[in-house]
Amino acid sequence: MTDESRTVLLCFDGSPQSEHAAKVTGLLFPDATAHVLNVWEPVERIIARYAVLAPFMGEELGEADTSVEEEATRLATSGAELLTAAGLSATPQIARLESTVWEAVLTVADSLGADVIITGTRSLHGLREVIANTLSHALIQHSPRPVLAIPTPVPDASA
Repeated sequence: MTDESRTVLLCFDGSPQSEHAAKVTGLLFPDATAHVLNVWEPVERIIARYAVLAPFMGEELGEADTSVEEEATRLATSGAELLTAAGLSATPQIARLESTVWEAVLTVADSLGADVIITGTRSLHGLREVIANTLSHALIQHSPRPVLAIPTPVPDASA
């Protein structure tokens, strides 16, 4: 490892797991330049999967996308604030989902020249857990750069 500053890309969705990953990132990369990424999915893509929703959205798609994009910005900003509080120089980033989340992450990592991609594991439950584990796994399988998957601590059963 050299003395030069590293550039890290933290995948952040606002979950306790991603908050934990942010804290660990601050400890492991104290002098890094950090980018905090939230990938958002356009409502039109969601409706395309669930055609039954289409008649109910109509002209509200634009407003819905604006709302989803604003929430993604809010989440990325809150993650950047966590890293800034840990002493890192952090910038929020958002990416519009075009194909898969892992491909969006790799595209952003390439554009930023990230030295490492960091993600949490084990989202809350159900579908979120599947998505988080899939993201970690897909990044590890496909990324040409190092990926650090930070597990969520297991609660102490004796406590």
